[in-house]
Amino acid sequence: MVCHFFTIMFLARLLDKESMGLYFIALMVTFLLKLLSDLGVDLAFVKQYPEESAQGKSNLLRSALAIRVISCILVSSLYIAIEASGTIPFINLISDYTTLTLLLYWMHSFREILLRLLQAEQKFNIYAGTQVLAASLKAVMVFGLVFLTSVNVQQVLTIEIIAFLASITYVGYKIKDTLWAAFKAKFGGGAEIMKFGYPLYLNALLNLGNERVSQYIVAGYGGPLAMAYFGMAERLADAGTRLYESFVNVYYPTQTTYFAENKTREAQKFADRSMLWIAFIITAGIVAFTIIREPVILILFSEKYISVANAAALFFGVLLLRSLQTIMGYFGVAAGEKFLPVKVSLVSSVVNIALCYFLFMKYGYQGAIAALVVTQLLMNILYFVWLRKSGFVLSIQPIAIICICCIIAVGGVYLLDDHMLLSTLLFPFFIIACLAILPQLRSDSVIAWKKLTDTISNRTHSKNIKNA
Repeated sequence: MVCHFFTIMFLARLLDKESMGLYFIALMVTFLLKLLSDLGVDLAFVKQYPEESAQGKSNLLRSALAIRVISCILVSSLYIAIEASGTIPFINLISDYTTLTLLLYWMHSFREILLRLLQAEQKFNIYAGTQVLAASLKAVMVFGLVFLTSVNVQQVLTIEIIAFLASITYVGYKIKDTLWAAFKAKFGGGAEIMKFGYPLYLNALLNLGNERVSQYIVAGYGGPLAMAYFGMAERLADAGTRLYESFVNVYYPTQTTYFAENKTREAQKFADRSMLWIAFIITAGIVAFTIIREPVILILFSEKYISVANAAALFFGVLLLRSLQTIMGYFGVAAGEKFLPVKVSLVSSVVNIALCYFLFMKYGYQGAIAALVVTQLLMNILYFVWLRKSGFVLSIQPIAIICICCIIAVGGVYLLDDHMLLSTLLFPFFIIACLAILPQLRSDSVIAWKKLTDTISNRTHSKNIKNA
């Protein structure tokens, strides 16, 4: 996360706003291509892999890799044909970077499936090492650009490719025995993961209408400059997304294990506690950021992006709602409700596309972000209602209380905008209010504090014995 902030901070200062916008568009297209070639295999692989025998796992991995090669070839060919036709505005904007964009897409796609393999085998230490390696290497190389007289988008995309390639090499070395066994294995299980994955793939495509359509509308109708502002506001909340994704990488396989062992009560309790703490941590971040939003942007990204302060605060709201609905969605998938995300996305994507287009045309990139907030709220409501119909009643009252406290605190910050000291006091007010109202937070906090103090005490005691 620190490396990610470091990288974006330097890029914001090294690139002009139009180049920054083109860089964001190239990343956006890379994500789109990766999504198109996924075919739902990644999530289906994580669910099916633990259920296989040793030989079955090797067969399944070989099939998953073969499916990925074929899909990447097809999607790359489609992209080249679309670019040649000149029919999509945001693709036309990055036509000078076609080779780099496709290389980055291939690196991203294959690293993703290797990371899913690490998830399925619960090798989270290697998973974390892969992420750290890529982020650190990218940060170091971006820092090296400071010594150049001018920096362009090609250089930055090349750095992205090298970082991905290094992380793929690292994973390959760490799990070389598993990969070698897969290469020697027979094809098997491909049909099953495609069968389970297709509704998840359909949901991912529909999620373009929920989460990514705003980017395409901003890039297509607003151009690189609007995309630079939108992308910068999004990247401020992206650090929270990366922390949350780290949690989800543990949450989803844990839930699939609970349901595989028929531990429904434990799975539901885990979901409730996860949503409670995610809501509390993110809303605390929202209050804190709102208080110091302009100084943060000034320090990190320079004065030229100061106008994105309020938009960034809105993106933190999107992060909160997206995190909650993702927890509910993964809960439903782990429980076997594989069509649940599809139903939710089908309804919400239609709403978001229309709302995003209307609000962008009326209010610019900030309107597009506001449309995301409304859509994510709708998705949370739909997930809760449909999970309830399936017999899973998740606890949302504590979440609602936390959100109300957050709204009151943020509203107070804007009312006291000219009084920094008084605004700052609203952060401890928010924390105290949540702990006072919610006994679950208090009890978990006490347990966590006790474990922390016990750990420190034991380490101190061991160190004293060693020194003696």
